[in-house]
Amino acid sequence: PGPLAAVVYMPLVEPGAAPTQLSPGNAAGVAAAVADVHAAWDRAEAAAGGGNGGGVGGVDGGGSATAGGCQLDVMLVWEVFDSAQASMLYPVNALRNVARMQVRTELFSAIDVDMLVSSSLSEEMARPGAIEALTVHARNRRAVVLPAFEPARAGPAGRDQADRAANCTKAELAELHKHKKIVQFKLKVFPRGHTPTDYPRWFTSPEDYSVDYKRMYEPWYIGHVDVTPFHDVNFRGYGLNKIAHVASLNYYGYTFVVNSKVWLVHRPHSDTPVRKMVADQASQVNKLGVKLGKDALYYKVTQLFGAVKRGMVRGSLETRLHPGMATCYERLTWLPRIPALEGAAVDPAIFI
Repeated sequence: PGPLAAVVYMPLVEPGAAPTQLSPGNAAGVAAAVADVHAAWDRAEAAAGGGNGGGVGGVDGGGSATAGGCQLDVMLVWEVFDSAQASMLYPVNALRNVARMQVRTELFSAIDVDMLVSSSLSEEMARPGAIEALTVHARNRRAVVLPAFEPARAGPAGRDQADRAANCTKAELAELHKHKKIVQFKLKVFPRGHTPTDYPRWFTSPEDYSVDYKRMYEPWYIGHVDVTPFHDVNFRGYGLNKIAHVASLNYYGYTFVVNSKVWLVHRPHSDTPVRKMVADQASQVNKLGVKLGKDALYYKVTQLFGAVKRGMVRGSLETRLHPGMATCYERLTWLPRIPALEGAAVDPAIFI
């Protein structure tokens, strides 16, 4: 359906003070990663019908990709930490923003790498008037929600089921859902995150429909580069980062429209150490009433989220960007401008 923009992240550990240059081992690791990313780019371009070259090109003056190639823009970034423990705090929102910086279409969707997009997206984008209708939604601050599913099983069997669910028809997906082979994403562990999408209605609706924002809602969606806020880079590691972003959409006057023809499927994988840590700490707090110390990651994440909520209630929300990325937007004239958005104070009751 269009070009892909991706970021490959590489945490590096350099014990002690911040180095002026990488150690030989880390420098060699970066060089190997550059070669791996370039090889992956070559394979992607070959699969798309382009040749292998020295970089991404083939973009015409209107910003659209040329046919057959130039479908993947990828950036390798690395970050230096002083310990392996600190390196768990990967900059998830900063990476989302860097990937967006490479977007060269009006419409975009910041989708995690472990989510499969249904094959129906290509069919839908080829339908006359579909892109224009999506653009109208997105330009008018209507987030076009993509319902998310996951297989009921983990491991290789779950991954096979996810692959099938992403490449079937909506009617076939409904059968998988009916027999509980595919379920709403995170239905058991975090139903609030996606229940507002209204999955029973989705399966029976031939048309897109509107839903209300609810506390802790965190759907993936299609937006427009000119009016969609960036992600707050204060959030690192795991927890509440996308929830805070979707809450900011509501703060900036967005409404939510569920796409009736396209969906996402999570492809199961092992949990990251930071997710296990945050989930364990959250369980201690919410189920056992444990009071965490201020150095606990879950405590820090909830404090960040609390600050975001206060900013929304007061009408003073500020989304922090990485200063280096902000400089790129100031100096690189071909990048779209960072949206200048004005929000409105929200009712505190929305967070209860």
